[in-house]
Amino acid sequence: MKDPELDVLIKELETSRDMSIADFDGVIHALEFLLPEVETPGPDRIGTTDQAILIADDAYPDWSVHIRGRANDRDGHWHCTLREDDSRDSDAVIGTGRSPVLGQAVLAAVIRLAMAQKQ
Repeated sequence: MKDPELDVLIKELETSRDMSIADFDGVIHALEFLLPEVETPGPDRIGTTDQAILIADDAYPDWSVHIRGRANDRDGHWHCTLREDDSRDSDAVIGTGRSPVLGQAVLAAVIRLAMAQKQ
């Protein structure tokens, strides 16, 4: 996969409210490309918040996961940040994601962080 394909995938994660199984298949392909050591669930489960957090934990153990948003908004406004060191503001890279769906915000942050580390 090339960066433009990954950018399109992140945009889909961050803007779509109802991703299809085919769309999530692309997410699995991206994760397998960027983080081959990380186990990924099937496309029917990868978009759930629990699975997205497990992927983040598997890919970046001991990193801090910050989630903020409003659960009462119709479209949700979720933000996720992955940081290596929560106590200082000196991280070399930070993964960020935002989406109307919490699990997709986490996945966007994981993919964005993996892309930054590959460069």
